[in-house]
Amino acid sequence: MKRLSVIMVLLLLFVISSCSQKEIASETDDTSVNIDKEDVSVSDKTSEDKKEAEDKDDEESQSEAEEQSEKAEEVDMKEMSVPGYELGEIPAIPIIEVPTVPSYSEEQEKIFNALEEKINSIPGVSLKPATCKNGKIAYVSEFLVTDGNSSVTNTDEGSSVIGKDGSGVLNSDGANVVVKADGSGVLNKDGLTVVVRADGSGTVSDDDKGISLTRTHDGTGSYESESESIVIESEYKGVYKGPNYSLIYSDKDKAQYSSEELSIIISGGKAIITKGDVTATVDAKPLSKVPLIGKIPRLDKLKQKNICGVRIVFDDSILFDFDKFDLRPEGKEVIKKVVDVVDKVNIKSIGVYGHTDSIGSDEYNQKLSENRANAVKNYAMELNVKSKINAKGFGESMPVAPNKNSDGSDNPSGRQANRRVEFFIPVK
Repeated sequence: MKRLSVIMVLLLLFVISSCSQKEIASETDDTSVNIDKEDVSVSDKTSEDKKEAEDKDDEESQSEAEEQSEKAEEVDMKEMSVPGYELGEIPAIPIIEVPTVPSYSEEQEKIFNALEEKINSIPGVSLKPATCKNGKIAYVSEFLVTDGNSSVTNTDEGSSVIGKDGSGVLNSDGANVVVKADGSGVLNKDGLTVVVRADGSGTVSDDDKGISLTRTHDGTGSYESESESIVIESEYKGVYKGPNYSLIYSDKDKAQYSSEELSIIISGGKAIITKGDVTATVDAKPLSKVPLIGKIPRLDKLKQKNICGVRIVFDDSILFDFDKFDLRPEGKEVIKKVVDVVDKVNIKSIGVYGHTDSIGSDEYNQKLSENRANAVKNYAMELNVKSKINAKGFGESMPVAPNKNSDGSDNPSGRQANRRVEFFIPVK
């Protein structure tokens, strides 16, 4: 009986022990499962956070890239404009200036000859005679045969036979001229040959300067110098070839600009601009009419007795950006070259004169011309120019070409010629 009781106790202990182990195992299993679920939950949350961070980084990178692209595009667009012009705008074909026959004093001729070759070799700069009326600079072009109305004039320098109707013959100072009453005729003087008809057509050639001009009755024709050539076919067709760029105008809304760095094709109101490997298309500015050639002056006069000095004329697009008065780097280089030349010639005084076209108010143009003249003067002084120098702005008051055509329409070529800065060198 006692043995049976012991056995029963042992069995009971065994059962209790087994149950406890199962409970422990069960608890352990549950804990394991719970931990696994927590691990999975934590893992999923980390992935989501990582993905959100990556998405945010992608958005920021994309935004930054777009911003950089916009900045790059802005810089490229500035570089894809013709210097001195707006984006999508090209220069007009230049106005042809008909050569004249000025008569210089000995000192004027000395200065002009000393400056001519060196100044005309600088791109964007030209040398011209300065004429004055009543002590002030004026812009006139005319030939002079004789100042008198007498029928016969004999002097030590030559002779002339002048009829009451203005016709006649002149042999004087190396000049041979035959003039008809209507101003037509032939002139030969110092390598210059002029054949002019009453309607303003004819030819002009200057062997010394390498200039030739042909004009028909309707203003079409051609001009050629050592550095430029221009062909005018109609008011919408023309070709210009110069030292810095070339132009082809082929219709009212079709033209092409070409330089070493830039190509612009304009057609149908759009401008296709190419610079290196970059091409962009923008809205084009309206094209100007091709300027017809002005009439060759009648042979009413041969000598200009109102020469008062020399003008060194700067194209304003060389010096300034559109509607600005801060000198461009290229403009500074041009001014430096001109200052070097005038210093070597020992010019005593220089007037820096600023001029504008007629677009804008009188007050605005006056201020712009003054600012541009002062900008050139101040830089010349920084270069220690030897000449006494002063600056003055004339606004739109002294044009060298019409700002408008005869029908009242805009004349961009004329305005282009009127936008200029000049060195006026007075020489008696």
